This record gives sequence, C-alpha cells and structure tokens, in this order.
Amino acid sequence: MTQLIVSALSFAFGLMFLPILVPGMRVRGVGGALTAGLVCGVLSAVLGQLLLLLLALVVFLPVVLTGPLGAFVVQALVNAILLAMTARLVDGIEFDRLRTTLWAAFALTLLQTLVRLAG
Repeated sequence: MTQLIVSALSFAFGLMFLPILVPGMRVRGVGGALTAGLVCGVLSAVLGQLLLLLLALVVFLPVVLTGPLGAFVVQALVNAILLAMTARLVDGIEFDRLRTTLWAAFALTLLQTLVRLAG
C-alpha cells in the first residue's frame, strides 16, 4: 500500500512539471495530474514489475552490455507504456504524438532516478 501511494505521488509530481519540459504534452491542472498520477501509480504497482521483467527479458543482452544505461532505457520504456495507457484512461493528460509520450517517459524516468538518488 505504501508503494502504491509513493508511486502515485511521484507520478503526479512528475506529471505536473513535465509539460514545461516536453512540448506537446498537456495536463489539465493539479486535479488532472493527481488523477493521472493515481492511475499511473496503480498501473505501475500492478503491471510495472511485469512489464519491466518482460522488457528486460526481450532486451536482456543490451541491458547487460550497457549496464545502468540499459536499465534506464528499459525503465523509460515501461514508463512510456504506463503513460500511454494512462492517457487512454484519464481525460486529464494528453500527448500529441507517440514521440511526445516517449520524451515524457524519458524525462519522468530521469526525474524518478534523481529523486531516488537524492533520497
């Protein structure tokens, strides 16, 4: 339960600031960010580890060869899938293109990594 709350809050916090960094991404206010963060957090808690495992198996050799950078890319792809699913489920977040979703996922993964390293 604690992981779900932390995950939802980290997604919501990231989603509030990502539109500043990623053109083509729109979040409708703090309520939209919190709703999208909650949905992303639930999806992350339910599907995140499974997606991470599946993607790590698919791109196992590149992850092993590139080390932390490969793990970062796999986590960013998981975040991209979660963000795309959230955008389909919640009206509070929109992406213009798939490329915008990917850039937002990379920025969100970088923000999550920095928070994890700081804490």
